[in-house]
Amino acid sequence: MLRLRLAPLRAAVVLAVGFVLLRVVYRVVFGGAGAGTGALLLDLPRLRLDGPFSHITLLGPITLLGLGNAALSALPVAAVIVFFGLLNAVINVQSLFARGAGRGPLRAISRSLVIAWATFPALLESVRRVRVARALRGERSIASLLVPIFEQTIERALALATSMETRGFAATRVVTGVCEAPVVLRDAALNFGALPGDTNWHLDELNVTLAPGTLTVIVGATGSGKTSLLHSMSGLFQHFYDGVQHGRIDIAGADRASTPPRDTAGFVGLVAQNVRLGFASETVHDEIGFALAVRNVAAEIVHARVLEVAARLKIVPLVDRSIEQLSAGEASLVAIAAALVNHPILLLVDEPLADLDTAARERVCTVLGQLAHEAGVCVVIAEHNTREFAGVADAWLQIRCSRLHELSPDEISTTVAPGSNADSDGPRPADSPAWATALASVGNVPGLAAGEADATRTTGNRPAEPLASIRRLSVRHQADVVVNDVSFEVQAGELIALRGNNGAGKSSLLRAIALPTAADTVIVTGHDVLSLKRRTRRQAVALVPENFDDLLFAITVAEECRRADRGLAGADTAQTFAHLLGFDTKTDAGRLLERHPRDLSAGERLCLVMAIQLAARPALLLVDEPTRGLDRAARTLVSAALLTAASHSAAVIFATHDDDFARGLAKRTLRMQAGRLSSPIEVRR
Repeated sequence: MLRLRLAPLRAAVVLAVGFVLLRVVYRVVFGGAGAGTGALLLDLPRLRLDGPFSHITLLGPITLLGLGNAALSALPVAAVIVFFGLLNAVINVQSLFARGAGRGPLRAISRSLVIAWATFPALLESVRRVRVARALRGERSIASLLVPIFEQTIERALALATSMETRGFAATRVVTGVCEAPVVLRDAALNFGALPGDTNWHLDELNVTLAPGTLTVIVGATGSGKTSLLHSMSGLFQHFYDGVQHGRIDIAGADRASTPPRDTAGFVGLVAQNVRLGFASETVHDEIGFALAVRNVAAEIVHARVLEVAARLKIVPLVDRSIEQLSAGEASLVAIAAALVNHPILLLVDEPLADLDTAARERVCTVLGQLAHEAGVCVVIAEHNTREFAGVADAWLQIRCSRLHELSPDEISTTVAPGSNADSDGPRPADSPAWATALASVGNVPGLAAGEADATRTTGNRPAEPLASIRRLSVRHQADVVVNDVSFEVQAGELIALRGNNGAGKSSLLRAIALPTAADTVIVTGHDVLSLKRRTRRQAVALVPENFDDLLFAITVAEECRRADRGLAGADTAQTFAHLLGFDTKTDAGRLLERHPRDLSAGERLCLVMAIQLAARPALLLVDEPTRGLDRAARTLVSAALLTAASHSAAVIFATHDDDFARGLAKRTLRMQAGRLSSPIEVRR
């Protein structure tokens, strides 16, 4: 039975309309759009270019008939776009391409088509995300869209390609795994082809044997190589990322150096960090069964296996759902189910708890423990949030100083204790001599002018005038109300934690405060934020979103800092960035300033985006999930930056699932549930 899916049709219609408009604009710019005796709408002067472009004429008269002819000339291509959108709305074209990628003379073409077809919606999503990011940064230039859209689209394509590779897409042979020896590393070493004397990343002297039915947790500082170590077991390190392996790595009997991931997909499952980027299907059912479908397993068997795995993970109600409707916790469970559908011998999981609330973390930890100890799977997890695994892990390995160390019971207790620093390679940045300078300097960046600050302080026993008032704020996503009539006040100097389960509406609330769409709903320092101009608005309120990489537009850190400083008297984003990282001056951080922003570690990138958003000295700073994917050293950097931002009459609201982080920083906690504050607050007018 055919099932009509509206999303592909809507995307095709949008693209078709966009193509027609682009064609009309093209005709207007290059030679005008004058034709025949139609009514003259605009008589623009013709401009002929010089030199090698002398044959090109810009602008000219524009007539109604000319515009019509330009639009008509685009209709054939637009019709083809709509036709393929309608076809994909009725038939899962991607699955047809996927079946063709497994065999036959068009295998290579089909593989490319699957990735391109699945990447196209990501292009539209990238445009939407970057438009929001432009507004958050106060950018005006259309050209600023190009770099982040390109990078996000490439990121989606690469994540999709690796996801399909590790699930057996286009495999040409079947390798049988040996259950008795899931992981054996003998005198192994990993690097990315560094030259002698180079300081590039490497891991040496890897000697590890992992048994079936065990759960192993790998810890280490951000950038130490946890993900690369997992990928050396999945085969992506050697066969996709061009990493160099020395020594021997055997995975369930297969030599990893000579066996690509697609050939071991039958017994190796991988759950990547950002699971949504790797989703290859539109529904949960098809996503879980993808690895079987690409092997041309009968549809009845695929359906039965999908229900079996879903029942094991207790996600049967999700099977008929769209991927887009999943919360972060649900998406993680679906990704685990997709990795389990082949009944793997080895399951590799990269930071499964980064996006999850407390209940979802406990559920995922329980599931992974059961897979290891009841189903006999060898489970290997790379994670910063280690406390939840204290009761289920059989072994703990730590990457430290380019070596892999097995932790003793005393070291394990230190690793999982709150506030410990076991995943750091050295002392915390807050302990460095440069940190006192950082606190003093960065503290002068955010905040209000002196006169405004005085007006917000408490006078006698009278309550202080609020720095910000949120008044009956609501947000809709299509038919759903995700933020429902939220009101509260923020005092100068407050550091407020916004808590709540996945899907409670925290991110939507923060975005609506930064970019309000209704008048008199967000008041900061007495100004209605909606009425402020783009640049001025950043001085009232600034947001560091959960996907903070969206706010990176340039190809070097130095250029990002220069863009942030434009039009802001006295701003020095590079200096702020250096201080947030514990350097005395931006000269000391010169090496980082020359790098591409996405080559920085997660903690460094977050500090860069915070420095960018602090450049305008916002009265109210909003930060969404600041500890997501960070080790303890990076969390220390972020903690100090947030404390400093709230220290000079400014205020900070941060959304987080990190209990220890919230308890250590917040002066007040707001809890959201189903779009509402759990304890509504009456706001004074």
